[in-house]
Amino acid sequence: MADLVDMAIPANAQAAAESLGLMVHRSVTNGTWVRRLPRDEAEIAAECLRDYGFSARIVDSERPADGDARRSA
Repeated sequence: MADLVDMAIPANAQAAAESLGLMVHRSVTNGTWVRRLPRDEAEIAAECLRDYGFSARIVDSERPADGDARRSA
């Protein structure tokens, strides 16, 4: 199975990311993200966005489910 990652991108990079064929998820609380990409595709996309003048941060997709980290026993 491929190593899946997420990419955090600036809000103004949404059109550039979509022109690369990426599906962008945008929300007020979480920001602008490209979710669950194979790592090698994310690295290529980050380089392409950098050529357009935007920065992108690759983040591992493995994260706890909502609320798990905030619950206290």
